[in-house]
Amino acid sequence: MNCLFFFIFLISFLLSQSPTLSFHLYFCWRFRVHIINNLSLKNLVIDCISADDDLGRHELWWGEEFTFKIGQRPIGDTRVVCNVTKFGSNHITSINVFTNGFADDHCCKTKQCYWSARDDAIYFSNNNKNWNRWYNWTSV
Repeated sequence: MNCLFFFIFLISFLLSQSPTLSFHLYFCWRFRVHIINNLSLKNLVIDCISADDDLGRHELWWGEEFTFKIGQRPIGDTRVVCNVTKFGSNHITSINVFTNGFADDHCCKTKQCYWSARDDAIYFSNNNKNWNRWYNWTSV
């Protein structure tokens, strides 16, 4: 019984010393990722994969969106990588649409990660309003 009491006390103490850690442990582990086609007059082809799942290949028309829910692993990193291609062109890029560290730093407040493929680059937002240029297109 003394060991259990000490363990609970130790965990409580550690969490009280780190508000960021306690916030992330209790509130920041499930997310929704959105990939939106904002290319003018081109379809967007995405092919996403994680260590556990192949999310498949999707062709999005202008304005269409592909979304999925994801949870962080308690141990190790959760990572989803997508190959993103402008259909009918040689513009492609590989992007990390989700990692634990990225989600903690950029998506935790809203629990949303938005990616917008545009003609000039790929943009990120956590609220679908304020966008930042994040990845450039590369030619192959």
